Amino acid sequence: MPTTTGTTSRFSLNNSEIARIQQATGLGPTDAELLLVFRSIGDSPLYEHERIRVAELERRLARADVERVSSFRANDNARGLSSFRAHTPPTVQPEHKTEEPLARLDISGWDDVEVPQRDWAVRDRIIRRAVTLLSGEGGVGKSILTLQLCCAHALARDWFGSMPEPGPAIFLDAEDDESELHFRLDAIRAHLGVTFKELDDGALCLMPLAGKDALLGLPDRAGIIQPTPLFERLLLTATNIKPMMIVLNSAADLFAGNENNRSEVRQFIGLLRRLAIASNAAVLLTSHPSLSGLSSDSGLSGSTAWNNSVRSRLFFKAVSDTDDDRSGERELIVRKNNYGPTGETIRMVWRNGLFVPVATPSSIEKAVAERKVEDLFMGLLARFSHEGRKVSDKTGTNYAPAKFAAEPEAKAARCSKEALAEAMRRLFTADKIRVQEDGPPSHRRSRLVIVGGVS
Repeated sequence: MPTTTGTTSRFSLNNSEIARIQQATGLGPTDAELLLVFRSIGDSPLYEHERIRVAELERRLARADVERVSSFRANDNARGLSSFRAHTPPTVQPEHKTEEPLARLDISGWDDVEVPQRDWAVRDRIIRRAVTLLSGEGGVGKSILTLQLCCAHALARDWFGSMPEPGPAIFLDAEDDESELHFRLDAIRAHLGVTFKELDDGALCLMPLAGKDALLGLPDRAGIIQPTPLFERLLLTATNIKPMMIVLNSAADLFAGNENNRSEVRQFIGLLRRLAIASNAAVLLTSHPSLSGLSSDSGLSGSTAWNNSVRSRLFFKAVSDTDDDRSGERELIVRKNNYGPTGETIRMVWRNGLFVPVATPSSIEKAVAERKVEDLFMGLLARFSHEGRKVSDKTGTNYAPAKFAAEPEAKAARCSKEALAEAMRRLFTADKIRVQEDGPPSHRRSRLVIVGGVS
């Protein structure tokens, strides 16, 4: 084909032929170009989302009773590309509806009806008819955690201190295959004391898609996120089943857009919101944080639209501790909640193929444990002062909790940096330690000292 001049397309096409297709069909230049490529070359040079778009265009043209030309081929040199339409049919005109004002919500009758309550899937954590984002580093256990949640819905069981609303649950997993799901579910089943048949009767719906095309949303050339056929099939399934929970694992496999593009991210979350509303379910989307999201402890990656577009956001992370006995501990933190409290931290530990809650100590046990850490902090601060080693309450090279956590006494007591930081805050409040500044006015230095101790 002759090369088109002045175009940014990756195809070598003739502008006049694109214009003829536009005139014949009423399509825009991008769609006309895709149709021309498909009819002249085939679908081999097209991306997957372009093939989907071409199929949609052909259906639309067929519905509009626009003539297809089956004899159109790339080697039809005698007749040329102008044979795309032997007889030009009427242009397909877009529908123009009469402009009407936006409908106003009538609230006059609200005085006589009961105020609706929040419709939770998991109280104060995951709301129905909305999208919740669960982020966590790869390998931390998001799949197991969310699979346990689906089982809790299906069997009306507890899920880490909360009772999820009973009902069917869909678990769409683009990361693991059937055999891996069988292995993982067996550990959960054994822990709960149920059979696979009981889980099936409770409408636990597993959908493994590992190694398959699992995309739910694709951007077109205008940057508009379009639903894929898989999304439409999932939407149909969910509206039939009416699940309480839909887990989608994970965003990297389901979203073909740019995670840093605010518009594309927001549209994709909007697409999932459509799924949640149509099926009256909670949609829980898993994701992986970036390196900066891990270092900042925010659990985020990409555009801020991931956080801003969802109604709640959970962060699942490993407890930072070097002791091997605690290497299986995790924390589930409610980072955002538009409809409930934030900041809740649920602690759990990996045991026998699944997560179980960490036993919570009594108030007396907690006070004794805190006092031991405070005594350890004070002892180490006294030793450091005696040795002339200055430590600070500010994060950095001389940060006291980090320095103390590396000492033999702290390791022997299995005391983490975080526990020492909490002890430092309590000691400040109790006026047992303070910050002392030394040096000339032009070069002041600060250090931690014991109140009433030897400087």
